[in-house]
Parts: sequence; structure tokens; C-alpha cells
Amino acid sequence: MSGALLISFVYVFIAVLMIVYKLIYMNFPKTKKEEVSDEIFGIKVADPYRWLENTESTNVQTWLDEQNNYTRSSLDEIPGREKLRKEFEHLFREETIGFPIPKNGRYFYIKRKANEDIGVLYVKKGLIGEPRVLVDPNIISKEKGSAVNLAGYSISEDGAFITYRLSEAANDMASLYVINVETGEKLQDVIPGEFYPTTGSWAVDNTGFWYTRRKDGTPKGEEKFHKKVFYHKLGTPFSDDELVFGESFAKEDYVGASVTHGGRYLKAGVSISSEAYRRGEVYLLDLANPQAGFVPIVKDIKGDEDIFFQVVIHRDFAYVLSNFKAPKWKIERVAIPDIQKGMEAWEVVIPEDKDRTIEDLVLAGEKLFVLTLENVYSVLREYSLEGEITREIPLPTLGTVNRALAEPEGKEGFFSFDSFAYPDTVFRIDFNTDVVSVYEKQKITVDTSDFVSEQVWCTSKDGTRVPMFLVYKKGLAINGNAPTVMYGYGGFNISKTPSFMKHIIPFIERGGLYVIANIRGGGEFGEEWHKAGTKRQKQNVFDDFISVAKWLIENNYTNSNRLAIAGGSNGGLLVGAVMTQRPELFRAVVMSVPVADMLRYHLFHGGRHWIPDYGSAEDEDMFPYLLAYSPYHNVKDGTPYPSTIIITADQDDRVHPGQAFKMAARLQETNISTNPILLRVERKAGHGGAVDVSRYINKAVDEWSFVFKELGM
Repeated sequence: MSGALLISFVYVFIAVLMIVYKLIYMNFPKTKKEEVSDEIFGIKVADPYRWLENTESTNVQTWLDEQNNYTRSSLDEIPGREKLRKEFEHLFREETIGFPIPKNGRYFYIKRKANEDIGVLYVKKGLIGEPRVLVDPNIISKEKGSAVNLAGYSISEDGAFITYRLSEAANDMASLYVINVETGEKLQDVIPGEFYPTTGSWAVDNTGFWYTRRKDGTPKGEEKFHKKVFYHKLGTPFSDDELVFGESFAKEDYVGASVTHGGRYLKAGVSISSEAYRRGEVYLLDLANPQAGFVPIVKDIKGDEDIFFQVVIHRDFAYVLSNFKAPKWKIERVAIPDIQKGMEAWEVVIPEDKDRTIEDLVLAGEKLFVLTLENVYSVLREYSLEGEITREIPLPTLGTVNRALAEPEGKEGFFSFDSFAYPDTVFRIDFNTDVVSVYEKQKITVDTSDFVSEQVWCTSKDGTRVPMFLVYKKGLAINGNAPTVMYGYGGFNISKTPSFMKHIIPFIERGGLYVIANIRGGGEFGEEWHKAGTKRQKQNVFDDFISVAKWLIENNYTNSNRLAIAGGSNGGLLVGAVMTQRPELFRAVVMSVPVADMLRYHLFHGGRHWIPDYGSAEDEDMFPYLLAYSPYHNVKDGTPYPSTIIITADQDDRVHPGQAFKMAARLQETNISTNPILLRVERKAGHGGAVDVSRYINKAVDEWSFVFKELGM
């Protein structure tokens, strides 16, 4: 027998052994295949697991029960789970801090006590006033028999009323309610969650509020479209609410409205996602002269990239933050009487800077605060209203300013900050003295003083330099054997910046290396960085992530047998695509709420909103690109895939859970390795998973015990 023939025989023999082992020991649940296919632009594409998209059917529910039994039989046997559970209980059963929203002498905030499962909405009079409960989802959850999530709230200008949303499945479907703040009385006004209402913006006289919801009579399957701005008058049925803005826009376009300080104007905006590229438009209605109609501040500005405008009305000007002809954003302003003159009347306040990306602005009195991202760290600066620099606000370390706000004519401002080893902290700025002080800091019972974070760079396939953050415990041995988890997102202009992540602490304490890859598709370096990871350039995102993995191996941090990757939503697409392109590079994959079928993602829930980032299989030019990387379609028969846990929720109304179901079934069918392919489905939960701490801890134990086992920890 020749050498080549002998090698071939050995490979075949090993493959047969793996298949036999899988049949005898892996015991994957059996998933039926159906002869289903589509012919798309002359190419036949099989979809044997399409029946799993019908998530409410009895057959799918039975299949989920079988998957759950298999997953539990695998996860529950992992050693060390109870020790890990105690660690997570210790980490997450701590009192949280609340970000205060000041309104006319009252402060509103959400806070969770150590023994509570869900955060509670409080109000207090004055900074040191006695807190009073307004909405307690823990009590509501007990009454309902399942976790109910507080999904946002909106306060009237005088602080006398709030609207708030409650979701009974921790998903995007949340009903709207109204409370009188002074008395605590819950009004009869309710807007059902099936209409997807926003919390809205109050009229200055508190007689009602403007809000966004879908129109009546929306066709089945389009419940997350047809969003328009309505006005609700207190004490009347929502079915009588007047449609005031958005009627002329396409069903995919999202509209919203807010009242300016003092109640003079109604600012309305639209995010257009029904075209090849996203763009924004902004209009202004003078409520003292409503018959004049909405006057456009920005309209019909188009290009070959996403173009957005954020407008803040302050005193007699409209301040405009935009990336129009400024990929890293700029701030301009125009006097309100000059709005109809068009962009020729605008003046630059803060010009674009190639070394920083402007993320947000806050206007208060004579102050303009500008938040920028510089080399993936936050910087907060104070300017005059005309754009003259006053100072840079000191921050504790290199990290992230997550939120900043102030009342338009207030005497104080607040911002929240955290970093890898610096827990969540709210700072207060006194505008009279300019003193920055700690308002409240998250108390933690773990010592993070020996945690190390550093930023390093690698070179991607096309020569682009890509940064990453490494987080580890001091003394990590650089010997090519560190258990490593790589996390990435890479889409929708979302930046992944330093943050305090309790869930990675047990991993770091055990000698793990946690890596955040700032790959293209995100917003870390402006619109050009985002655009380079969209549509026909989407493969850049996967190449960047693979390049980060190779850099870690080549620089002796880890090896393929000790390397796991993790991502959720668009990040679930990321790890799904990467594992199908380079399965040998990774030991384990944590794929959460993934977009997995790139040919059908846009047919469910609000998927059509993502076409400007992904493109659509209905476009003949885009179809081959999508097919080339779609995770579900690129799972290959006879391939040894890494150990994988796919995590989703049965009430996810953002990424349809059928995407995860189909991906799990296909991987279980084809995988010839002895590695487990697990599907974990959270019941009565949405895209973000369970909101109650108890179930979050259960999920964290499952996810990290899986990682620890696979990485040999």
C-alpha cells in the first residue's frame, strides 16, 4: 500500500470512527428534514429545516423540549457549576446604582436592591430627598406569575406625570401606562404592547403626549412597521389618538417626535431605512402656529453611505450633529428663524476632527458638552455655545462615558462612567462651581486592582490595522496556553468600548484572557469604519475577527485548543460566519440570538430595517454575497465543528428564534466531531434574554461552565 493511499485510508477510518461515536454517544435529538428549497436568481437553495421557523407549532415545541433535555443532560453534568453559581450570586446580588434624571427639582432613577430580581423606578425631591417607589416590577411580576420588565419611561417637563412601559416577555412588545407622580395614582390611559408604543414626549400643559406606535390595521407579520407619531389626550381611548406625523413615509421608516424645552416646538424626525442607505430627516412644528405645518430642518440629503442628523433645539438655535460630508461627525447650528434658508445658513460650531469621532452633545444654559471617542476611549469636553473650548472634563481612567444629560436651563449635569476595572459610577457637574464630584459609585465586593487591560493592534487580511482590548489578571503567563475568549460585534455603527463586566470576573480570576475585537462595521472610527463592514464589504468583518484570533496565537497568548469566540445578535452572525469559514481555529463558540439565515432574515419581525447594513437576497447583486457567508447555508457536511452553544429566547421579536433553531439543527446534522452542539432557549424572554437576576445567573452559569469545560479550566 502506497504512503498516499495509507494516509487516505487513515483519514477515512478516523472519519468513520467519529460518525460511529456520534451515533452512539452524542445522541443529538433527531430533527426531521423536509424537501424544501427556493430557486433564487437561477440557483437552487435548500432549506430543509424551514419548518422550525413556525415557532408556535406543536412540532417545534416538542422539538424544543427534546433539545432542552439534551442540553440539560450535557450542561448539568459539568463539574464546578455550584461553585460558579455561588460566585455569580455574590457578584450580581448586589445593590445597583441609579442614573438620576432631574426634572423641576425631582430626581427619577431606576435602582435594584440586592435581594430584588428587577430594578425599581424611584422619585425623590432634591438630591438628598427620601426615595419613593413609583413602579415596582417585582410586585407586578408576582401578580403576573412571571418576570415583567420596566422598559423605559418619560417624564413631563414639570415632573408631575410619567409614562412608562412594561414588557411581560422582556422583548420589544411593551404596553404604555401613565402615573401621576405626586399621588402615585395609575391613570386609566393604556396603550397595548401589540402596537409597540414608545414612552413619548409630554405636552407642556400635561394634557397629553406625543408618541410613536404602529397604525391600526397593520397586516400580519408587519407589526413592527408602519410606525407613526400620534397625540394621546389624557382620559381618552388610544383608538381616538390623532396621527400627527409620518403618514407619507414607507412602512420600514421609523418616526419619532419630542417637545422642546418650554413647549414651543414639536421636533419630529425620521430614520429612513427603506432605501439603499440609511438617512435621517428632521422637521419642526411651531405649536403656537400649528397650521403652518412641519418645516424641514433637514430633508432629502442622500449619499452612498448612511447619513444622520441629530438636532437639539436650544434657546434660539437648532444645533445639528451630523456625519454629512464628515465621516467622524461635526456640530453645526442655525438660528430658528433661518431654518427655511437651508444648509447655507448653518454655521460650524465643532468641526470634524480626523483623530476623534463625535458621539453625542448636551446643551445646558451657556454650556455645550461634547462626547467623543478617541482611539476607542471616551473624552468629554465643555465648550461655549459658539464652540470655544472651555475645558476637558477629568475622567478616572481610560474608559467609557455611557450617558450624559442635563436640564436645558439647569444648574447641574450628570454622566456615567466605567471601565474594565472601574465599576459603574455617576458623576455630577455643578455648573455654578464647575466642580465634578462622584454622585454615586457601584459598590463591589471583589478586588479588581490586579486586573490589567491593554490595547494592541493587528493587521487584517487587506492590510487594515484593527485594535483589540486584552483584559487579564496581573501575572498572566505568555506561553501560548492561556484560556481565551474573544468577543466581537462588528455592525450597525455600534462601538465596543471599555466597560465593567461582572460576568467575566470568574473567568479572569481563573487565569483567563478576555479579548474585545474592535472590528469594522462598528462605529469606533466613524462612518468609513462602519461602511467598510457592510453589504459587499461584510467579509471584512469576518476577516478582521479571524486576524485577531491569528494574532493572539502568533503572539503566544493562546492556541486553537484554548480559544473560544462569543457574540450576540449581529455578533451571533459574526461567530457563526467565522466558525463555518475557519472551524479549525477555535475550540468553542458561544452564539447568542444569532442572525443565521442571511437569505430570509428580512422576512421576520423588523428584519427589513437591517437591509441597509446587510443587503437583501431579493437584490440580484447582493444575493451571491449573502449566500457566500450565510452561516446556516455554509455549514458543510462531514466537517468537525467546534463545541457550540447557541442561546436564544422563545419570545425574541427582534431576531426571530427560528434562525437559531435552524442553525442548531444543521450543525447537529453535519458535525462529525465529538464536540457537543447545544441549543439553550430561555422561555418567556426576548432578545436581551431574561431581565430578572435569578434567570440571568442561571444563564451565566450555563454559558461559562460550558466555556470552562471546553477550555480545560
